[in-house]
Amino acid sequence: MNPKDFPIKDLLPHRNRMLLVERILEANESISVSSAVVGDHWPLVREGSANPIVMVELAAQTAGINNSINRLKTRGKQDGNMGWIAGVKSAVFHMETLPVGATLITRTRNSFAFEDFREVTATITLNKTVAAEVTLQLVSA
Repeated sequence: MNPKDFPIKDLLPHRNRMLLVERILEANESISVSSAVVGDHWPLVREGSANPIVMVELAAQTAGINNSINRLKTRGKQDGNMGWIAGVKSAVFHMETLPVGATLITRTRNSFAFEDFREVTATITLNKTVAAEVTLQLVSA
């Protein structure tokens, strides 16, 4: 089962302007890597740039890819693909804005898991420069 073969819309419940992730670059049991191009249709975009807080959602969606692939492998498609951000443990933004048209690479890693709770660390880069470091606490349905 190649993670790149899964349509993103089968892995994430997000649609329209809330679906930020465009491509799965890598995914396995503990990590996911995605790419996304900052679009003028994204939430929190104004005057040609996005507020960096949108990278929290990028981290969550990239982690959701990993969660959904694992769930498909272990429980099957009928189990759904829902999860929620239970908390933002930390978020450090190294850029004040993200220009529309910029490609962001998001790498997430499961750093802790217990039953349906996970802690995920994420690094988001723009042109090989770290744009943000985010640690999320996630709960699966």
